[in-house]
Amino acid sequence: MTAVLSKHVSRVKTVLSYPEASRALAAPIEFLDPACSIRAFSIDSRTLQTGDLFIALAGEHTDGHEYAAAAFRKGASGILIDRKKKEYVLQLLGRDGVRPSNLLSVKDPEAAMTGLARHYRAGLPVKTIGITGSVGKTSTKEFLAYLLGRSRSVLSTSGNLNNHLGVPIMISRLEPSHEFAVFEMGASRPGDIDHLASLVLPTGAILTPIGPAHLAGFGSVSNIYQTKTEMVDHLGEKGTLVIPDHDLYLQDVLSKKKRKFIKVGISENADYRISQVEARDGHVVFKINDSEVFSFPGQAAFLSLNAGLAIAMAVELGIRIKDLPSDWSDMAFVPGRFHETMLPNGIRVIDDSYNASPVAFARAVETFGRITASGKKIIVFADMLELGDDEELYHRELGEMIARSGVDSVFAFGVRSRVAVQAVRSISPQGMTAEHYADAEALTLDLKERVRPGDLVLFKASRGMRVEKVLEKIKELVFQPR
Repeated sequence: MTAVLSKHVSRVKTVLSYPEASRALAAPIEFLDPACSIRAFSIDSRTLQTGDLFIALAGEHTDGHEYAAAAFRKGASGILIDRKKKEYVLQLLGRDGVRPSNLLSVKDPEAAMTGLARHYRAGLPVKTIGITGSVGKTSTKEFLAYLLGRSRSVLSTSGNLNNHLGVPIMISRLEPSHEFAVFEMGASRPGDIDHLASLVLPTGAILTPIGPAHLAGFGSVSNIYQTKTEMVDHLGEKGTLVIPDHDLYLQDVLSKKKRKFIKVGISENADYRISQVEARDGHVVFKINDSEVFSFPGQAAFLSLNAGLAIAMAVELGIRIKDLPSDWSDMAFVPGRFHETMLPNGIRVIDDSYNASPVAFARAVETFGRITASGKKIIVFADMLELGDDEELYHRELGEMIARSGVDSVFAFGVRSRVAVQAVRSISPQGMTAEHYADAEALTLDLKERVRPGDLVLFKASRGMRVEKVLEKIKELVFQPR
């Protein structure tokens, strides 16, 4: 076999040594290379970094065991595999001329990764903040990481690593130097947050607004509340819990759990009261408790709640509110979250395509309706997914809301969105265009003929609908000067 050079000998940090991992998993190491240790976990050979432990998971469409050689060539320091596939993996490595190192074979690689993450997290003094809810998790995470990161060493969830696979990977990226870690946690069924929080061991938690999302997995909105509040069962007695002030049902659920909480919102009863929210000059400006002024880029005034939740947590974690930056202009937002761009062809677009639920859609449409434009205001949308038996009702309500929003045109595709378009047509004012298409391609062809420079277009749908494909085609449009 051809030797794979140990380029990963010199690393910034080490999660675990291989002997320690072996003891934690009660699994022997084969092909031990004592010069190597685990830098972090990886389940994708394409994004693996030098020194990572490659964890071979078998999915619906691909099997990570097939990529063992690719992982070692990328610099994996070791590999965690299903013991039933060990001989097969060794045959593949031999065929490709790759010499293995630090091979751990276990009954269940996914469970083993979770166990290693749990073992590693338990030995770190880092303060962890868990964030969950139905809408606004990512923006709240970004706000909090930004505020904490101005003066402290912070790790926060990257991309979509917020589930049963992503959270262990994020835990493996923790370093002893990190003072704080902000973990976004998603859920699609009861028990998900309980599991993730048991790994993260949060010292603080933020619950963003809760509403109908992933109902196909939860079965009811009540189950969503019960699942999201599983987070607090893992908070210590001194753990900080921050919630929106408007949700009385949530407060009742938490009170039954005998949990104290800090409220953020616009009511007089809020501990951190948000007021004087205004979108102007490309920024959202707001006050906290009628004194401190903050601003962040964009038009999404509804994100002031998420910003307020982050401010409250940062202050409760020990940062004086007067030491927080007032102007957040240098904050980088995650794409697809009500992000406004002026295209070179003169069309203004708001990309809110990352995901959609009834609550998130309502906020986006309400905010979009208040934005002025020199041309037409257009909404391009597609289905909201995973809403269970009430999906038709939610889409009908969406259509009624859009019809009253004051936009000029509506273009939609997807089986479920047909109900929304029918609702728009039934109550919309005369002159509003409402069209439905079989697919994104048909919509794009028609939209390209109708949109013009100066128009403002909102793109919104559940992630699985890929409405951003339409946006990419609109970016390619070139208009001849008149």
